[in-house]
Amino acid sequence: MLHKFRLWLIAILLLSVLRISATPIANDTPTIAPNDTLRISLITCDPGPDVYQIFGHTALRVQRGNDLDIVFNYGTFSFSDDFIIKFTKGETDYLLAAYDFRYFILDYVMRGSSVYEQELNLTHNEREAIFNALLVNARPENRAYRYNFLYNNCATRPRDIVAETLTHNGESVIYQEIDSLSSFRNLIRHYGKNYSWLTFGIDMALGKNLDETASWEEHMFVPLILKKAYAEATIIDRESGAKRPMVSRTTELFHADSIPVGPPTPWYMTPMVCALALLLITVAITLYDVRHKRLSRWFDTLLGIIMCLAGMVIYFLICCSEHPATTINLHALWLTPLAIIPAILPYISKAIPVVRWYHRINLLLLLLFVILIVCGIQHIDIAIIPLLAVSAIRSCNSLHYYKSKLQQ
Repeated sequence: MLHKFRLWLIAILLLSVLRISATPIANDTPTIAPNDTLRISLITCDPGPDVYQIFGHTALRVQRGNDLDIVFNYGTFSFSDDFIIKFTKGETDYLLAAYDFRYFILDYVMRGSSVYEQELNLTHNEREAIFNALLVNARPENRAYRYNFLYNNCATRPRDIVAETLTHNGESVIYQEIDSLSSFRNLIRHYGKNYSWLTFGIDMALGKNLDETASWEEHMFVPLILKKAYAEATIIDRESGAKRPMVSRTTELFHADSIPVGPPTPWYMTPMVCALALLLITVAITLYDVRHKRLSRWFDTLLGIIMCLAGMVIYFLICCSEHPATTINLHALWLTPLAIIPAILPYISKAIPVVRWYHRINLLLLLLFVILIVCGIQHIDIAIIPLLAVSAIRSCNSLHYYKSKLQQ
């Protein structure tokens, strides 16, 4: 309670101290006086507790004297009834919103996330050009863009609009490279380490392209990495070779005692523990089947329906999604919509040969999947291994049962 009261008190103080105009931004680009002094800053916010907040957030802040202090936020979207379907297909349009900075920072103060400001070391003409470009972007006909959380998001958009303006001005942004680069999958696992089911789902849904080593600029889809890159970047004039730091000043606008990420998933609810529990149940049921010379069709039906639904999602992502990391996914070898066969057809005596062929092919695909994974073609979550064993055990049990029936 004291912590919440403290946050509310800080928020009230911020609203009273920050001298920010509440005048809405007009759609038309305003005329900027030649002698106007603009300040443009990169704003970085620490991660929050919700899943969509685990990477933090980036925005651009524009200030002009005491009468203008606005934020350009590329991270807004309109939630509709078909949002989940569009997001899954990679057809989600995010929006650039421009509004008073005090409302922006208030969200993070109340959340308890630190907020950092890096003032960009730009000439007046460059600041003016970036401001005008942002205002043009914020127009109703321009503010929507096709979101992609790896290549086109709230962090890459501000970076690109600054870089494009500098390029047009005959200058380039030079980032200081790092020695060890990570894959997209490792970056996601790092920032989502407290959310084991999220990383498990991403590992399942996104394929081998996620294992490609990301370039240093591709790392910057993470706001915190973009902040680090800007701190070490330089601007170079392509003609004269003159250099200057990208950031002239860094300020911590709000300090939080810690990063308010969600707590780690309890060990007994992690994907690995749940997968091992399913494996133990599968082994127990299979041993019972073998001992009593029977087949627990109900269990195969349950597994088949789950695998079929998971397969439908994976094949939908492969065939219908615009996400670049879903095109090639080796999980499609062992999770397919055809898993409905062992769920339904064992109850139809004439369809038993089809069921037997399914289990033979399933074992071959499981073996192929394991070989490809061992060869490093695609990385998987370790919790997948018990699930592979579950599928293999039930296929072996079914083939053994049908073979014994034929011998009788």
